Amino acid sequence: MTEQLAYAFIDENTLGRLEHVVRLYNAGKPLFPRALLEDLDRQIEEGRDEIRIQDLDGVSSTYSLTVPALCLDLATTYCIGYSSIQLLTYIHPSGATMMFSDKTPVSILYTRHPEHPEGSIEVLRPAFLKMRGHWQQSETCRGLESHLSTLQFSAPIHKIVAFGLGTLAKTQNGHYSTRSHVQHAAVETMATVLANRGISGGRRVNCYVQDPWYDENDVLFLQSIGLTPLNDPKGFLEIDEHTLVFSVNPNVPVKQIVADIQWPGAMVWDTVCGEEEKKQWKRRLRNGEEFWMGPLATDPDSDRVCEMISHYQTVSLRDPEDFFGDLSIYVRN
Repeated sequence: MTEQLAYAFIDENTLGRLEHVVRLYNAGKPLFPRALLEDLDRQIEEGRDEIRIQDLDGVSSTYSLTVPALCLDLATTYCIGYSSIQLLTYIHPSGATMMFSDKTPVSILYTRHPEHPEGSIEVLRPAFLKMRGHWQQSETCRGLESHLSTLQFSAPIHKIVAFGLGTLAKTQNGHYSTRSHVQHAAVETMATVLANRGISGGRRVNCYVQDPWYDENDVLFLQSIGLTPLNDPKGFLEIDEHTLVFSVNPNVPVKQIVADIQWPGAMVWDTVCGEEEKKQWKRRLRNGEEFWMGPLATDPDSDRVCEMISHYQTVSLRDPEDFFGDLSIYVRN
């Protein structure tokens, strides 16, 4: 059974709603309009217990920013949920309503967040400095510096906004995350290269980072090295035509959000494939029980993303140390 065959099991109401979402999307309706995120940010800043978010039809739903009693065993805080066009329209083969039940592009979800920061800045700093040095001596770093030094920018870059680079302060088996530390060091590198080259127009390149898993030690340490942590959705609202967006395998659809909110001056993020791979649901057995493996990714491409990057110069970043994975640099024509 494939995703296509699943349509035979969809009731007319669900199918009608799905087709309605597709029609709106194909007509150019933004999933993540700036005005919606500005309004959401305003409501959060006002300290409201409940907020209202509009769906694609302009109908508002009310969400609590206090974790509901039914979720207290599993969650300790809220987070903003962003649903890609794939998540809004993919159908689960064994139950259409399970995957398509009045989903909206932006909503409030509940999650468990670490209550107490681990370690201290005094321990974190030497670990970061060591990994920063390793990064600066790497072939990947030299390649990034070379590309940013030679690509032609059509507009000054005044800021870098990075998403999903991970917490610095957490350890696993007594070790800090090399990728997280290196990715934050890469923000420093890009800001330095752009400023030294004059791409910033003689201004300091401001650096902002947004990740919901930053804890108190992350915030204090990042501020100490010149990176400004921002709460969601403030990072997205910082993006303008003079921004370089940096994102590495995030857990939200950064590419689709950016394509709706503002085409930036440049992006360094997971390579856009240019043609979305046709994936299907697959039935699997585990310990004698049937389950379905889904085709969804957390930061998938889309027609809008592909259209956006067609207006950019593109160069692949060689990464033999595997600090980032498959990353490319995009600079606005």
